[in-house]
Parts: sequence; structure tokens; C-alpha cells
Amino acid sequence: MNRLRSLSAFPDVRPLALTLLSACLALPPIVARAEPMGAQGDDFLYRVEQHDTLEQLARRYTLRTEHWPALQRLNQIDDPHRLPIGKVLRIPLSLIPEQPATATAIHVTGQVTADGRPVRPGDVLRAGQSLRSIGDGAATLRLEDQSLLTLTPGATLELQRLQSFQGTGLTDTQISIDRGTLESTVAPAGTGVGRFEVRTPATVTGVRGTRLRVHTDASGSRHEVLQGRAAIADPTGAEQSLGQDRGAAYDARGALLGTQPLLPPPQGLQMAGSDGQRLNFDPVPKAVAYTVRIALDAEGARLESSRRVAGPGVPLRARSGGPRYVFVRGIDALGIEGRDAALAVDSLRAGLTAGDGSPVLTADGAPILLD
Repeated sequence: MNRLRSLSAFPDVRPLALTLLSACLALPPIVARAEPMGAQGDDFLYRVEQHDTLEQLARRYTLRTEHWPALQRLNQIDDPHRLPIGKVLRIPLSLIPEQPATATAIHVTGQVTADGRPVRPGDVLRAGQSLRSIGDGAATLRLEDQSLLTLTPGATLELQRLQSFQGTGLTDTQISIDRGTLESTVAPAGTGVGRFEVRTPATVTGVRGTRLRVHTDASGSRHEVLQGRAAIADPTGAEQSLGQDRGAAYDARGALLGTQPLLPPPQGLQMAGSDGQRLNFDPVPKAVAYTVRIALDAEGARLESSRRVAGPGVPLRARSGGPRYVFVRGIDALGIEGRDAALAVDSLRAGLTAGDGSPVLTADGAPILLD
């Protein structure tokens, strides 16, 4: 009242002050805004906001207030009721409840099945389902954290675990691939990786980055990190840490054959030939073969075809006429695939396909193009 009485000396200001005071009293109470920061290792990261306490955070993220002493010890907090604003707290993912998550097919070309049934764009997939890309079929799945998984032609895999950590926006994903190639872009929005594992018959790759390829066949597996880091465990439990722009090769028993820097992208990509439908590029030193991929988008997520070729002079074809993006990468002697070079092509002619979606080829292996 003393503060309001002192305003009587300023009659022009008093009505405005009373109006502002009434408006402030009518506002709802300020609620501390949660600020999750993704994950690091096996911990969820959270930046402290005003009025946060360890008890509140334990209840919010672990659903159990009694977990606050564990958070206090882990984060070396003196007073659990007075947290430094801006401090980054670690909350173990093992304490955060999980709930079922899904994957959505956002692109399908050719024949791709889930438990033997055709997969169509928009289909929702769940844990336990087995996927297979038949012939020249390919598909891209999107997880709830916007991670993208691309199955290339000839891939067979199982969605072993699809979960999400409640209230964090992070997913807990485990993919088992028996054959073929899986290309992943994990948490592209930069929210951090919860848990993401790719299993082959002899290795387990834990992703700590955002872009990874895994290939597996009867001879073993190859792993390539394009961004971030990965940890690859063999059957004995020994781990190989793999950094950005490096690859590793394992035999069928899980023995490490070697690690290598990824080959650089090929240079000089251009369309050539009398019909302008043949791809040329400069050979990459140490490359024994190349992978040529055709996609509908500049990121390569909407994959249309993928095949291995011996070298430049590759005849190209599309499923239907129109503009495409062509990606080329070298393959070294260990089977590790290198960095992509990309070329936007104004128009590719459609090629003749068989019933399973695979291209019909001439005697010399070139696709038969349609007029």
C-alpha cells in the first residue's frame, strides 16, 4: 500500500500503474521450461532452468522422486534444492522409462516386404518386424526422432527394438541386418543420439554420431562412419572405436581385418555418350570397384537404385523418365566404401524392368532403355 500511496503525487501515472499491476496479477504463474539437450554416452543431458530441483527432475524424467540422490552423486551437486542455472546435468538413460515407438516408411521403390507383406509409403512399422528388399527394391524409414534408415537392394533386416525414452525426444533403436546394406542418418536435427545399435551376424555397432553405413554378406561386414563416432564390438566383446571418415572390415567370424580412412569422392562426374545416358568420372586411387546410386533427392534418402560397377563409363537408367541425383563412391580392397560424389542429372531415360523390379540388361550388362 505504501508503494501505491506514493504514486498519488503523480496523478497521470497512477492509473497506468494500477492497470499494469492488475495485468501482472492476472498472469498465470511462470513455469520452468524443460531444456533437454540430447544424449551423451549412456546419459540424457539436461540444462538447468530457474526453480529446478533434483527431486522435480527425478520425478519428471524417471517418474520416481527417490532417484534424486543418484542424480546428486552423479552430478556432484552440493544442494539438491539450489541448482546452478545453466548447469548441464546427466540423467542415466537406464533410469528413464521407455515406451513403444514406431518407424514410418516414407519412400519405397520396387518390392519391399515386412513379414512377407508389401510395404507402401506411409506404412507404420513396429518392433519385431522383418524387412526385405527384393530385386532392385529399396526403402527409407523415418524414426520418431527423425532418424532415417535406408535399405538398399537385397537387404534383409529386423527391427529388433523400437522404443523411445519418455519425455526426452530420444529413441532406443536396435536393427539386426543379416544381408545387404543399411545406411543411417541418426538424429539429424542435432537432438543427440539416445541408443542406436546395428547388429550383423558377428558384430554390434553402437552409434555415437549421426551418419553410418553397415554392409554384411557371407564374407563378413564393413562399417563406415561419415559423421560422428561408432563403437564396434566383436564376438569376444572387444571394441573398436571408429571415428569420422574411417571404415572397418570384419570377417564372417567377427575378426577385425583392418581399419582405413574412407576413400575420397570421385572427381569429374559427367554424363557422356551419344545419348547422354552414360556416367563418366575420374578413377579413385586404391579403388577396386565403385557403388553407383540413383535417388530422387539431393540427400540420397529416396533411393531408386544401387549397384556395384567396375569403373567409369556406366550406363544409367531410371524407373521413370525425369531428373535424378547420381551418387558415386569408391570401394577399397577391404570392401570399405568411401565418400560420395554427387551429380544432378536433368533427365534420365526409363529402363526396362523385370517383374521383381530389377533391370533387364543386355548381354554386356547395360540396362535396356525405353524410348
